[in-house]
Amino acid sequence: MHQFDTRHAEFDGFSDFYNREVFPVLEERDSVRASAVKKGLISAAISTVFFAACAGFIFWYWQNLPAAFFVLALAGMSGFAAFGFMTNDIREETKDRIVQAIVGYVGWSFDSVVNSFDMTPFRDLFLLPKKVDRSSFEDTLSGQAHGTSFHSVEAKLENETRDSEGKTSWKTVFQGQLMTLDFPTTTFGRTIVLRDQGWFNPKKQADMKRVGLVDPVFEKIFEAYGTDQVEARVILDPAFMQKMVDLENAVSGKNIRFGFDAGKLYIAVETKNQYEAGSMFKSLTTPDRTQKILDEVAAVFDIVDTLLKRESRKALPY
Repeated sequence: MHQFDTRHAEFDGFSDFYNREVFPVLEERDSVRASAVKKGLISAAISTVFFAACAGFIFWYWQNLPAAFFVLALAGMSGFAAFGFMTNDIREETKDRIVQAIVGYVGWSFDSVVNSFDMTPFRDLFLLPKKVDRSSFEDTLSGQAHGTSFHSVEAKLENETRDSEGKTSWKTVFQGQLMTLDFPTTTFGRTIVLRDQGWFNPKKQADMKRVGLVDPVFEKIFEAYGTDQVEARVILDPAFMQKMVDLENAVSGKNIRFGFDAGKLYIAVETKNQYEAGSMFKSLTTPDRTQKILDEVAAVFDIVDTLLKRESRKALPY
């Protein structure tokens, strides 16, 4: 039986739990995956051949090469869509089983369906665009890690654009993780850290003035603003800033930005989809499938460990 790399004490014994409770269910459902893959490949082949034949007919009958190429492109896309449709149910089922098993093991809650999420604090702290025409959310995770309450969600935010002919399209302005954590050190003002934009950096953000960072390395990456200059400099010491960069790398993300307000830490980081079941061409019991999701869930402990353990940090000067 497989032994997973758990890294955190909270997951001690998970491998035995997985082998006893999760593996047998995944093994039983693997025949469903194999059947779905077979049907998906057949559907993809039929769809691809149909559109490819249409493309050939268009080129032969009308000699319209651009139209033929367009329909040929549809052949590939339709095949991909057909396979995805036929395997979607088992993919979502597998994701839910594995994530729920991991999350339940440490006493957290998870829901892949999210109807709404209050983005107001993130907008007020300039972590997200003020104007968003369309938003969607999924995969909400919440609980306590080392006594710190947290809540995270995956978000995709889009704005509608129109070209000179009036045709509309959607532009993604943010896709990634939004996380709220209770901050263990009492703060009395607001502090935000955004990505440095060079000459485009404003001198103020609402009632927050620019805060100079101590380390010149981070000064080139980030731009900080706060209502209390002294408090901001205490919070944003080089060790803390390095941990934010490490966090960005840990979740394979980019453009991390964060803010402190009313005893909470708000983090926005652009990432690809998390907690996904992976390829359906592999057995459901493939260890890499579960290890990947386990690492993504365990990243919450990494965040708490690296960002919120304050034992060795000096208290705020109040």
